[in-house]
Amino acid sequence: MFRYDRSASIAVTAFGAIFNLALAVQVITASRSFKWEPESEWEASGDSWQVDGVKLVWGLFCAHFALAATVCMVGFIGILKSKPTLVRFYRDYSIADFSFCTFATAITTFAVFSTSARAAICEELSHHPELLQDLMEMGLNLENCERWLERGGLAFVALMFVFLVIRLHFLLAVANLYSQLTRHASLYSRAPSRFRFQDSTTLQRIYLLPPSDEESLHEGTELVYAPVPINSIPKDLRDCATEAGVPPTRMPTPGAATAPTSIPPSPLQSQP
Repeated sequence: MFRYDRSASIAVTAFGAIFNLALAVQVITASRSFKWEPESEWEASGDSWQVDGVKLVWGLFCAHFALAATVCMVGFIGILKSKPTLVRFYRDYSIADFSFCTFATAITTFAVFSTSARAAICEELSHHPELLQDLMEMGLNLENCERWLERGGLAFVALMFVFLVIRLHFLLAVANLYSQLTRHASLYSRAPSRFRFQDSTTLQRIYLLPPSDEESLHEGTELVYAPVPINSIPKDLRDCATEAGVPPTRMPTPGAATAPTSIPPSPLQSQP
């Protein structure tokens, strides 16, 4: 499940970064083809607020897509490097953006079935002949504007519904991945520090001797082990010893001993 959530999260963040960046570039390119300045003072006195409104909406679209591309890139890096903080940032933004898209879809659905809203949109398009000329390639003109908006709006709502369902699926995958990363980080932080990153430089070297005949007779009996200086062992026994490594522990106090259950009988521990 972890691999699936991670793969799905990587795919959605990579696709989101590329797709939103392409949309931001497209919005900037399209805005340059508009005729923002009125041709006469009469048009300037009547339509200045409309031009400012269109500029504001266009700027919001551009900022939204650019921000979405940036956040997707942050999420992509966080997932690759398993950074819960970056993944949480992407998850929270995705939840907010998903809510915004759902709200925008609801508003579009209302506009599709509202005659006054369609009439207002067509009237606004009549003031922008450059945009209307571009839309004529898609079959839109002033005569069939309201009917085209109704059909196009229904198709847009249907596509958005499918898009939101797919996006919800990936959003749940990102949320599950974040939960697993935070759970793993929590378990890791609770582990004793002496068991972290154990390698050959942090392990204490010991030598294990083969069991004697007397110890073999007491098989199944708990034995007591104590550190013994390696110099006190005969050379022939030292040659038969097996070198091993264990996590470093404090030396036992006089009269105390340890009884490890996972170490074979008769170990010898070298002096530190």
